[in-house]
Amino acid sequence: MPATNSGSGLSERLKKQLFLYVAGALLVLALGVGVSFVATLFGQLKQAEEDGLAHIARTRAQAVGEWCCLARSLALQVTSRTRIREELAAYNEGRIPIGELAAFTRPKLEDAMNLSRELMGVTRLDREGRQVVSVGAAVPEALRTHLPTAGDGPRFSPPVRLGDAPCLVIAAPILDRESRPVGTDLVVMNIGRLLEIVHRTGRTHRGGDANLGYAADGGAALFPDPAGGLPKPTSSRREALALAVAGNAGILGSGDEVTAYQPVDDSGWGLAISIDERELYNPLRLRLIQLSLYSLLIYAVCLIVLWRVLRPLTGRLLVHASELESEIDAKTADLTAELDARLKAERALQEAHQQLEDRVRERTRELAEANEALRQTHGRLEQEHEQRKLLSRNLINLLEESRMDVARELHDHTGQLLTTLRLDLQAALERTPASPGDGCRLQLESAADKVTLVQRDIKSISKGLRPDTLEYMGLAQAVGTLLDEYRAATGLDIHFFHKGVPRRFDSRKELALYRITQEALTNVAKYAHARKVHVSLILRDHRLGLTIEDDGDGFDPEAVSAQAGSSGSLGLTLMRERMVQLEGTFHLESAPGRGTQILAELDISEADDA
Repeated sequence: MPATNSGSGLSERLKKQLFLYVAGALLVLALGVGVSFVATLFGQLKQAEEDGLAHIARTRAQAVGEWCCLARSLALQVTSRTRIREELAAYNEGRIPIGELAAFTRPKLEDAMNLSRELMGVTRLDREGRQVVSVGAAVPEALRTHLPTAGDGPRFSPPVRLGDAPCLVIAAPILDRESRPVGTDLVVMNIGRLLEIVHRTGRTHRGGDANLGYAADGGAALFPDPAGGLPKPTSSRREALALAVAGNAGILGSGDEVTAYQPVDDSGWGLAISIDERELYNPLRLRLIQLSLYSLLIYAVCLIVLWRVLRPLTGRLLVHASELESEIDAKTADLTAELDARLKAERALQEAHQQLEDRVRERTRELAEANEALRQTHGRLEQEHEQRKLLSRNLINLLEESRMDVARELHDHTGQLLTTLRLDLQAALERTPASPGDGCRLQLESAADKVTLVQRDIKSISKGLRPDTLEYMGLAQAVGTLLDEYRAATGLDIHFFHKGVPRRFDSRKELALYRITQEALTNVAKYAHARKVHVSLILRDHRLGLTIEDDGDGFDPEAVSAQAGSSGSLGLTLMRERMVQLEGTFHLESAPGRGTQILAELDISEADDA
């Protein structure tokens, strides 16, 4: 029994909670939909009511416009009578006196008064504006001076009262057959029917006031009401009439009043219909209140149905509550165990992460020390490299200067001595008598020939030490001449190809490529035992490449480099140092029995062509 009572209490609480939750959700949904729907519907209905009020104003303004058209038509019918118009023209020209004109015109104007019951009187003026005849209600002299000029068509005066009747005066021009003005008719119209049209029992279909206004003093003045008094409209109505007189139409809402205003075509008048805001919108509010009551009724029915549905569902939910609770306990225990395991794993991971960070910091420190040592080593290497380049430059410059000194000494001093010796020997030969078998003369002749051979060798050595052809003919021609000399001296089959080589460029680079060619050919002639040599000078993208390839015995470059002080090693070292000095590249490939290939390349982009 206690368990049953406990289950029953839980069931009641669950039903109440579910009911409250669902009821609240339905209420929020209903309020959201209702507010959006009511706001949209109220706006549309409000716009429809305002459009209806504007339609009434347009219809009333059209009726007033029709009355105006009728009044103009009556005035034009009075002025268009031919005979009395011609008599007025004759009077203007002085052909008949005013008494005869008045006697002839009065009956015709009295007959015109029968055109409409609203015609109260006609006053005819001549061309100068003087009165010639008047029938019916006369226009006072004070009002006549303030009437608008007739112009090309009838013009309306402001409303006035003649006797007890509200009236207005229409000034209509009298035109002859050539449309020239001969006078003016002042037609007095009763505006009682006009005011009835405006007010129409004084109310609109839901109550409200109608006012007709005309332009006056930069604003709008009002027509009198049917009772004869002048209405006292609110400021909003005056503002609406001013807008209508200016030719505008629309709706003006101000305070508790809504006013529709509309201009009257071809009259300069404006019509305004005002209605109390509550009278205009109360039907809408009542309709929306009815709609809200219906919605509340539907909401109450839904709550009753919901309560009926939830009662059987609650029993079924309680049946599974204990099972669900057991499952939740089991899941909670599993999750707790899993959470403990994850916490242990997270702690282990944090420890490993801390160890890794320590190792990374230690490694970073070691790398920083190594980088500092490397930077210092790199600085020393750069200094050694610069010292090596400077030493290489000085060595090569010293070698070239020594070669030039030796060449100059051979050419200037030794050459002169040999020339003097050869001249002395020639002089001795000329003084020695020619006799057959004279051994002394033969020795002199042999000595002179040897001196000539020595002079030729010295000249060749001097030319090799100081290549004049390089200065006068450029690198390609100088190399070609050098190869010709080696062909003649060694008998080698030398092939030479050049392409795109400037005639002149940097003299240091020209000399370096020339010396490398000279040194390479010397090594080929001395050591290679080659039959063919291929030499090429090719310019590609501002880089000039020198290639020397032979089919000789070849050698082991590492072994030759290890032989310190050997002539072959010194020659290769000078070649390489020349390229290092000029920031070029030097590459040598060779192997025993496979010949030798030398490639030297320099950038001559700043070359100065001769």
